[in-house]
Amino acid sequence: MTTTHAKMIPGGDLDSALETQGAKGERKLLAQLRRQNRSLREEVESLRTYRSMAYRDPLTGLRNRRYFDERIAEEVERARRHQDFVFSVLLIDLDGFKEVNDHFGHAAGDEMLRWVADFLERCVRDHDICCRTGGDEFVLLLPDAGQAGCAMLVDRLHAQLADANAERACPVSMSVGSATWPADGASAEQIIGLADARMYEDKERRGGRRATHAARQRPKTLTWGGTVLSSMP
Repeated sequence: MTTTHAKMIPGGDLDSALETQGAKGERKLLAQLRRQNRSLREEVESLRTYRSMAYRDPLTGLRNRRYFDERIAEEVERARRHQDFVFSVLLIDLDGFKEVNDHFGHAAGDEMLRWVADFLERCVRDHDICCRTGGDEFVLLLPDAGQAGCAMLVDRLHAQLADANAERACPVSMSVGSATWPADGASAEQIIGLADARMYEDKERRGGRRATHAARQRPKTLTWGGTVLSSMP
């Protein structure tokens, strides 16, 4: 007969060993969970960054067309739920911007767009939405602003732009069209379409290219603070 001898561990020592092993396992699991949590936070932050970039115009830092389309859809939904809710849209197009690029260079044109973006943000309220929707086109979405408030903003834009253009050789000129929910339409498409039509009416009425043509006589200083890259003929 063969007898197997086993090393016996006293009951108290066995309990202590199991507790120590369990504590080590818990610490290891906790450390693993902390690493996973940190990794998830980093992934979420990266997704937030990418999402923000997807809604930003890289040149001016304003919101882009995608953001505007989503926000105006939200405003329409809110307006349909609350009958007393109003909002307005301003479409803005720079006059003679192609000539600025052609005669001063694209770097000067980009500087002008950044100046306009900063100018518009300084003219609106904190909760208004200012977007660059493409090229030299901008849009302002004004929650809780009716026709009277919208008209006041248009007047302020023109007045402050005139002050900024004072005694400068190449003034910035912009055409503006506005529309208000629900007086001017019952859908986002109708509001935007009417604002766009009024913007072009404003351009025709004021002669949108006059400012750029006048600048050809004195092309030494750019309104938006840039330098002349090439002389105008």
